[in-house]
Order: sequence, then C-alpha cells, then structure tokens
Amino acid sequence: MKFTYYPGCSAKSTCAELNVATLLVAEKLGLELTQLESATCTGARELRAIDPAAFYTLNVRILALAEREGLPLMTICNTCTLNVLDAHAAFVGDTKLAKSINEKLAEEGLHYSGRTRISHFLWVLHEDIGEQRLRELVINPLTGMTVAAFYGCHITRPPLRYGFVDSRNNVALERLAQILGCEPIDYTGRTECCGFHTAAHDENVAIKLTGQHIASAKTGGAQAMVTPCPLCHTVLDSFQGEMEKDMSQKLDMPILHLPQLVGLALGIAPEALNLDRHMVPARALAKYATADQKAVTSQ
Repeated sequence: MKFTYYPGCSAKSTCAELNVATLLVAEKLGLELTQLESATCTGARELRAIDPAAFYTLNVRILALAEREGLPLMTICNTCTLNVLDAHAAFVGDTKLAKSINEKLAEEGLHYSGRTRISHFLWVLHEDIGEQRLRELVINPLTGMTVAAFYGCHITRPPLRYGFVDSRNNVALERLAQILGCEPIDYTGRTECCGFHTAAHDENVAIKLTGQHIASAKTGGAQAMVTPCPLCHTVLDSFQGEMEKDMSQKLDMPILHLPQLVGLALGIAPEALNLDRHMVPARALAKYATADQKAVTSQ
C-alpha cells in the first residue's frame, strides 16, 4: 500500500517524535511512504487570510508533487489536511484560478490535474488498512487504558468539507482506541478548538480554553489524551503548566500523538516512540508496554 507522505512543519521540528512514530508504525502496517522532499509549509490558516492566491498556489503545489508520483497523499496534521483540501476544492471549482496556478507551477515543471486523493493518517487506518486488519496486527492490546480522544477543529470542520452532517458525531478516534484495546471516555470538548491559532495573539485564551478540555477529560477518568494533530498536541502538552496555574488544579495529563498510541498496541517500545520527549511525562503509560519492551526501555 503506497502513499506520498506529507508530515508538515511541526512533525519535523517541535513535534519531531510524531514523524518518528509515524514512520515506525507505517512499517508495521505495511505502508510504503514516499516523502515529498521539496514540499513547503501549507501556510497554516494565516497565509490564507493574508494572501489567498499564494495560499492556494502553495498547497496545490504540494498536491502536484503527489500527483507526479502517481500516489495518494497522506497527511498527519489537521491544519495541513484542511489546507490542501481547501486548495483542491478551490482549484477544481475555479478554472481561472486553476489556470493561474498551473502557469506558476509550470515554472518548475509541475502541473496539477486535480486527481490527488488526500487522506489523513486517521482515515488511512480506517479506510485503507481497515479495522479487521488492524485488529490482526495488534499484539499488545492496551487493555485497561482509558483514553480521551481530542479531535480539534480542522479534521472535523467545516463539516461539509469532510462530508459530516454534524462533526460532533465523529467517533473515528474512539473506534480506533477500542480496536487497540483501550477504553475511550466521553467528555466535553472532544471536537472543540485547542486554541493554537489564537495563541499567537492571546496565549491566555488558549490556556483557558484547552485547560477546560483537559480538566473535563481528567474528571471523566482519562489516563491519557490522544490527538491526530501536532498543533493540538503542542497546546495540550506544552501549556499544561500554565493551565494548572490558571486553574489552580493539577492536570498531569499525558498527551499522545495518534501514531504513538497505535505503535504501543503494535508492540513498538515506548522508548522508540519517543514518549519521553513530551513536556508532560507519560510515566503512567509505561505499564502498558510488554515485558520485552520494558526491558529494552530500562537498559
């Protein structure tokens, strides 16, 4: 099963453990990933607000690189996913825009025909690997682990972009957690914003907003939270100290990247998945490693 692979910026910098875990899990799943070495940042959402033409050109260029390989595109960031989906929709819906973009791409020998299939890693697990095959690959069921799924905004909204009637009904992460042996818990905020894009303007908004989500998950009995987005992970994990001060409440909630949770169930050692790289230690999850994994980690 082959995909072009677009990790985005965060997974190669502030959340480098996400890229490492994704590549390890992909090998276990039998996914052959071709990295788009010359791909740039998608521009987050800020570039679209400042210069829509540049935003669409930048993102269609990523799609053109994938199309040149003749493979679908796999992403691991919610915002990157929404950006390339938005750019694809604009491209196929506006012939004048498409012509202008392709004229620009032609300067480096690229062309986009609108054929690239875009799929986030979460969807690849459900739609390409499939639940039955994934169950067969689980060799270390995470029995007893209670997990709170945090979707964030950009993998669920706008609903029509993703084919949802109501994004709050998305249960893809919870279903996946059950396949891995976890017990997903319900709580408020699972499909709400993490505040990442507001943090640049007012960090306190992100702290107050996301602190409520984590506190709700903790009250619901979660031992950890899992997110499919590195931007959400950055806020959930990195700002917990500030959240605890603001709320006068101890949170101490480990935040896992989606591939890290999958990797644990597939038998990959916590050390290899870089669980020790997070701001909030994932010590409470060490007991879910197999005996062999614990031996490796302790050496």
